[in-house]
Amino acid sequence: MTAQAPLVSAAEIAAALDWWRLAGVEVDALDEASGWLDIEPDAPASEAPAAATAKPSPPPHQLPAASPPRMPGIELEGLAKVPGDHATWPADLAAFRQWWLEEEKFSPAGAFPRVPPRGAAGAKLMLVVGQPEESDSVTLLSGPLGKVLSGFLRAAGIAEDRIYLASALPRHTLRPDWAEVGTAGYGQLLAHHIGLVAPERVIVFGAGILALFPHEPAQGSATLRRFNHDGRHIPLLPARDLANLARRAGFRARFWQQWLEFSDG
Repeated sequence: MTAQAPLVSAAEIAAALDWWRLAGVEVDALDEASGWLDIEPDAPASEAPAAATAKPSPPPHQLPAASPPRMPGIELEGLAKVPGDHATWPADLAAFRQWWLEEEKFSPAGAFPRVPPRGAAGAKLMLVVGQPEESDSVTLLSGPLGKVLSGFLRAAGIAEDRIYLASALPRHTLRPDWAEVGTAGYGQLLAHHIGLVAPERVIVFGAGILALFPHEPAQGSATLRRFNHDGRHIPLLPARDLANLARRAGFRARFWQQWLEFSDG
């Protein structure tokens, strides 16, 4: 008679799961984008509820509330032209971070505080977002969008101390016009910032921020796959902004596949 493998009890399974949770493992290492965010997936079209029974929108604490439309002719709050040029900006990352918080010529006092980037030079991965969250005060992306990003990093197996997180704008700004942001010099400043960090790879969340980078008119910013600046050539992955990734499971799945191809390259 062939010996049968001993059965595993529910208690043993629970103990094993607890062990891996204590070790920090929270997701399966699969090529499929399976639940790397604690967000409800989109319902299939065949199961979409009728208008009369549609689910209410997520409460404000889950996703950022939409800001009112920006009126034409009104300057962006707290946004001014970046002073000087590449030659006058701090050439040291620590000095740059201090300048980012204190230089009043390009970011005067506003309704929201300036928030510093976080991370160290030479990071494995630099993540670039448009601006701090509305609730940020000391830590960049400390609200709902930060949870989205943390979920991705856990699924990708990247410790947060191996990333550098930066924003194109130093403070939260209501409905920024990214064309005006570029005209004010923030695209060049962002390129300078990336050059100081010198990461192994870069992910840019948001088409508006991506458009700040220099590119050939016929090419279009959406097709950029490499950051080229001052002799540096760093692999770059363009992605949808974090708010859109949070709202749509399809967007998250597409981004996950793009990340797998990008990280294997």
